[in-house]
Amino acid sequence: MKIIRGLVAAVLILAIGAVVLVVALPGEKIAKLAADQVKAMTGRDLTFEGKVGINWYPVLGVSTEKVSFGNAEWSERGPMFTADKAVIGVDVMAAIGGDIRIKNVELFAPEVLLEKTADGRVNWDLSGGKAIAASGQSEGAPSSGDTSASSAPEASSGFENFALERLVISDAQVRYIEHGGARQELSGVSVQMAWPDVHKAADVVIEASPFGAPITLDAVVAAPLALIDGGVSAVELAVEAGGGTANFVGRAGIAPEASGKLTVSAPDAGAFFAALGAGGPEGTLEVNGDVTLTRDRVISLRGGQVSALGNDLAVQADIDLKGIRPKVVAQVATQSLRFAAKDGGEGAADESAGPVGWSKDPINASALGLVDGTVSFAAEAMDLNGIPFGKTRARVEIDRARAVATIQELEAFEGAVTGTFVANNRSGFSMRGDLKVAQIALQPFLAATADLDKFTGKADFESRFLSSGETLDALMNNMSGDGRVDIGRGTIEGIDLDKLLRGDVTGGTTVFNSMVATWTISDGVLTNDDLLMKLSRLSATGKGTVGLGLRTIDYVFSPQLDGPDGPRLIVPVKIKGSWSNPSVVPDLEKALKNSFDKDIKEVEDEAKQKLEKELGLEKQEGQSTEDAIKDKLEKEALRGLQNLLGGN
Repeated sequence: MKIIRGLVAAVLILAIGAVVLVVALPGEKIAKLAADQVKAMTGRDLTFEGKVGINWYPVLGVSTEKVSFGNAEWSERGPMFTADKAVIGVDVMAAIGGDIRIKNVELFAPEVLLEKTADGRVNWDLSGGKAIAASGQSEGAPSSGDTSASSAPEASSGFENFALERLVISDAQVRYIEHGGARQELSGVSVQMAWPDVHKAADVVIEASPFGAPITLDAVVAAPLALIDGGVSAVELAVEAGGGTANFVGRAGIAPEASGKLTVSAPDAGAFFAALGAGGPEGTLEVNGDVTLTRDRVISLRGGQVSALGNDLAVQADIDLKGIRPKVVAQVATQSLRFAAKDGGEGAADESAGPVGWSKDPINASALGLVDGTVSFAAEAMDLNGIPFGKTRARVEIDRARAVATIQELEAFEGAVTGTFVANNRSGFSMRGDLKVAQIALQPFLAATADLDKFTGKADFESRFLSSGETLDALMNNMSGDGRVDIGRGTIEGIDLDKLLRGDVTGGTTVFNSMVATWTISDGVLTNDDLLMKLSRLSATGKGTVGLGLRTIDYVFSPQLDGPDGPRLIVPVKIKGSWSNPSVVPDLEKALKNSFDKDIKEVEDEAKQKLEKELGLEKQEGQSTEDAIKDKLEKEALRGLQNLLGGN
């Protein structure tokens, strides 16, 4: 019973002591002592405006109206933060012993200003009181009668016993200003920090939703005093956003500077980056590597391993943040790269309604303006939406929203591709290409890109093009350029042009010795007038136009039997209409004119007889020679085209 009575008495004495302390130290005095401690720690003024009263619950301390915290001496933008209301709690037991220790601080709706000068100084560098903090020569807290601001250095002796068990900032508005550079603003930010002892770690939790989805940052700082002193501390950071996490374990300082291990795990990479206000790949994303951030704002990644879109990439990068845009120098390598476009992706032909045409959805090329720099890429094999490629070496250089992709080496279909491609979004979107293809195998190339497998042979190909527009439809209709294709010995399976001109449509294979053509492109229309195919006993020419923008064709293909004195028979075939449904019609009148040099009226009978013999014509009863020839040629041309395209 004596023990119980003793405990009760002790509690009563403490309670009475607390009341006496509060009466002896009014709210203004506690607030002033708190301001002195802040001044000793940071070198900045903590100013209370309006009424300061005693706060009894949930923590003994003071409750203030508007409060402000001083900015760096070089700033001309006012306080670093202001708050509508603040609650400051003190350690009762320490106060009874005459030591005012701040335990809890709660700020309501503060406005925080973060600044960075052109020469790299930041206003969140709170090392103004570092000499005091580093001295460790504690002489105790300032006396209750000392209220002058000039006593802050002596008051700092209580710094060694500093404890901030709980810091709460709710509904904060944060502005970030780079002098001569970026400006950003966040609202609805909340912060909680626990720092139980000056020699122990501090736990900080920050929550915000700057881009709609919530972001949480949880940090453990091993040596907060080192950070305040302008040095570095061991830290552990964890960021949760969009169902993914990013973790950093290493060392960091407020300079800012950091060095350590970074890991990212995002089951939904699109949601993760969207929460951070950035675009990114969809699907699973895994990243790990060693990251360094230097005081001159250069981020380096070494030994980086990235898993995204089903690919594993090795990445090394340096990112310089000092300019208007980040400048990136990176090397990306992989053993095998696979990319599959989504069905109905941007740029596909729009076949949902009406005539087939190019997409008129706006092209979003804003990503070209996000960074400058150079990215080198190397792969031993690639599969781009079902099209296989071999060894690849390429480089992309980006400067002020203009990207130049240089293909240094690209193995494709037994041949090689080199050239450049430029995408420019400085004042509207434009593109330019200059590509060269050497000895590409036609059969696998056309089978993969156009679902045609009837052609064999090796081809050399050159193409230059230029266009501008905000949609794929506009790009195709505005295109200009030129090109050339040169094919050596090859075959066309499923059709024998020699037999076809002699009336035999039983199929077979056309063996040609060479094929060459050049073209020009203007306003989205490709024009060719010199197609020439050489065979052993016949040849073929072609000329016409292909509407790249309108997806149309108007072309005449003219196979001809060769004789000792020139062509013996020329049968032009007109191909006209849309790409999806062209008409193929033999031009009988032109065939007659081209086959004979004499006047048609004078030799009409002779021409008819010669054509009947050459084509093995069998007329129906009452059918004219002209109609019979036209029907036969049309049927045979259509049957040959079906064989060529793989139809029945």
